Amino acid sequence: MAQKHTQTCAIASALNIFGDRWTLLIIREAFYGTTRFGDFLKNTQISKNLLTDRLGRLVKDGIMERVEFADRGTNFKYALTEKGLALDVVMVAIQQWSEKQIYGAGNEPVLLTDRSTKAPLQELRITNATGDPISFADVDFAPGPGADKHAQARINEIARPDSEDAP
Repeated sequence: MAQKHTQTCAIASALNIFGDRWTLLIIREAFYGTTRFGDFLKNTQISKNLLTDRLGRLVKDGIMERVEFADRGTNFKYALTEKGLALDVVMVAIQQWSEKQIYGAGNEPVLLTDRSTKAPLQELRITNATGDPISFADVDFAPGPGADKHAQARINEIARPDSEDAP
């Protein structure tokens, strides 16, 4: 198993769960409706031992759960938990980024549309508290209540000065 990130950082902590090449594919499949081990195996082309390990970690981390189930010799299935379902925006953001930056318009492997209108999803954007789009340059950093001393120092170091105070 890879060494875990120990920084007090939301991104580093998320990488401890999602930072390998298979985990997000398993989650993608769960969003597509896959529930059975064999179907995850077939649809991701992951090896059995890695799939067993990744599903076990996702269950341990509360992203997925094993649900008792009896059908076609299967005793349980896997389902996204509330914590796992909250990854919907993350998964759409990754897909939209990949469609635009890797595949380009007209070459998208999967199109995401609104089920009721069949219209493409609007591109996800950073918005402020009132819902107005802003750029990342307009985002400031401040230590949160869970920041340790190292994180506080680093965040204070990168905090952007207010425009009126800027040189």
